[in-house]
Amino acid sequence: MATRTAQGRSWLSPSLGAGLLWFALSSCSAAPEPGESQTRVDDCLRGVNLDRLPALLQHCDAVVEAFPEHPQPRNERSLLLKLAGKPQEACRDSLKAAALVEQGKHPIDALMRDEIDLRKRNCLRLTTDQAAAEPSAAAAGDPTEPGRD
Repeated sequence: MATRTAQGRSWLSPSLGAGLLWFALSSCSAAPEPGESQTRVDDCLRGVNLDRLPALLQHCDAVVEAFPEHPQPRNERSLLLKLAGKPQEACRDSLKAAALVEQGKHPIDALMRDEIDLRKRNCLRLTTDQAAAEPSAAAAGDPTEPGRD
């Protein structure tokens, strides 16, 4: 699907890949049957319209509240938060979803597990990359550092 460069790296960006994955996953969800509970574990991404992102986030907050120990709603909210330009909040949800997967209280399919793991790794990498990019006091020439004249 992705074109590869001469170095063997894919040009498909992680954001685009996540968006395509989201589209594939959201298109698999069916509407609730009559008489079914209105709130379902897979409700966060049902009928996503970016023009309505604030309302979608509010709805997804309610889904997370209804299923606080299930990783799927947090994983889906993390995508919405990322789309809303809130990467730190998105990572909090991604890391919590990964922790819930580890607890194993709610079985999830392999694709969802892989998606949660991918988001967790990206959040950890971004956190580490940002920390590594910060100048240290020594590099900035901090005169209060021990061993300086």
